[in-house]
Amino acid sequence: MKPRHHITTSVIISALLFAVSKSWIIFTSSLISGVLIDIDHVIDYLWEHKMRFSVREFFSIHDNEKMLFSMLILHSWELLVLLNIYAFLISGNPWIIGISIGFAQHVVLDQIFNKPNRFTYFFFWRLKNKFCFQKCFRIK
Repeated sequence: MKPRHHITTSVIISALLFAVSKSWIIFTSSLISGVLIDIDHVIDYLWEHKMRFSVREFFSIHDNEKMLFSMLILHSWELLVLLNIYAFLISGNPWIIGISIGFAQHVVLDQIFNKPNRFTYFFFWRLKNKFCFQKCFRIK
């Protein structure tokens, strides 16, 4: 999904969470994490391009799917499961709950709308494929 879609969705979901929970902490952490999870795209870009950053080049490469490397450490079902266990079963901390919900809506929407391989958002599957963008994001 495009950043503007993630922003819009995060605002809507966070507003609904606020309506239910009346918690500004959950609202804020869900909103921020629902968008900032994409920071891992920047990390991958910096890794691939030897720490040289150009905003124009980043969006050109990303939008045209010309990446070679795609670790996407935060876009991970495994991380999401661990985060949810911690948020809802162990901690109960509203910051962690909001972060967990923001991450979840982001990964779910990417899985639906980016139409990747069904295993793409499993970190260990990407690791098995050496984080090769073409192998990991090819539609099967």
